[in-house]
Amino acid sequence: MAKRKRKNRLSAKSHLPSGSMVYVGQDREQATQIKVIDYNDNQINEIYVNNIDELKTFAISETISWISVTGIQDSEKIEAICNVFDIHSLVQEDILNTQQRTKIEEFEQYLFVTFKNLYWDQEHACIDSEQISIILAKNCLISFQETDSELFTEIIKRLHTSMGNIRNRKSDYLLYKILDTAVDQYFILIDKIGDMVEDIEDETMHKPQAGTSQKIQSIKKELMLLSKHILPMREALNKLDSGHQNLIEERSLKYFRDVYDHTYQAYDTIENNRNLLSDLMNMYFTTMSNRLNQVMKVLTIISTIFMPLSFITGVFGMNFKVFPAIDNPNGYFYFWIISALVTVSMLIYFKKKRWF
Repeated sequence: MAKRKRKNRLSAKSHLPSGSMVYVGQDREQATQIKVIDYNDNQINEIYVNNIDELKTFAISETISWISVTGIQDSEKIEAICNVFDIHSLVQEDILNTQQRTKIEEFEQYLFVTFKNLYWDQEHACIDSEQISIILAKNCLISFQETDSELFTEIIKRLHTSMGNIRNRKSDYLLYKILDTAVDQYFILIDKIGDMVEDIEDETMHKPQAGTSQKIQSIKKELMLLSKHILPMREALNKLDSGHQNLIEERSLKYFRDVYDHTYQAYDTIENNRNLLSDLMNMYFTTMSNRLNQVMKVLTIISTIFMPLSFITGVFGMNFKVFPAIDNPNGYFYFWIISALVTVSMLIYFKKKRWF
């Protein structure tokens, strides 16, 4: 299956003033949809909102409100949603620009978090990504995602079934669950790529083919993509762990530290796989070089054997009128006897020298 080419369109923002509301990313057929999950420890309500002005009531609600926005290509709607919550224009710009690096920024009334949700694209056999942006405010969390992915499915299920502590905690715990789920997705991809590494290891050691090096390079590319997003995720979580954010409760810090530790484990696993692939690439080239040497050795031995035979044939093929054994009726058989003796002698000599 041909892999989809990843295209970055960072140039779409060139020559535009700061704060310009322009969507930068892949063309996705996803209309903007707003879903609100409003909950506390006793009840939960899930509604779809068509009128953006209705979101004002959730901005001042005493319950926890999760405003999930799916589809961000409509820059005007995204701007209108952000304006309800007085979100800075530069943050709005970052939400629409899907080429952002994972980061956490602290503002007076809210935290801005953006990261990549990674998943396996079965059709193109590669890792694909979408940007998730989150605004964490008091009793409110606003999430922006490019597509209706399955990242939030398990979290929403836990909210409805009241599993765990999620319904009894504030919005910072909801942020933790989202980040934890995203990092868990990284582990799923790491395990999948780990299986691919094991398969290519068997192929390299036992039956290396012409396309083996290309497969190794392709897997290294996917690992590089994972590493590219895990490192900034680790940096962002370390910033949360500092405990200076007013919106993060002290008792929630240990959960963010746990996710931080997971990113370390994920990165170490990726590095181990990358080192293994580098060793496999060296092994592949060594194996192919040894194969070529074996072929060249056989060809050299054959050429060496035929050199004296060609000499003998040339001597007996000279057109002299006077030539020893030229009139001998057994001369033809003598030629083959001499040729056979020369060949056998050379093979015995090569064998003693352990050239084959």
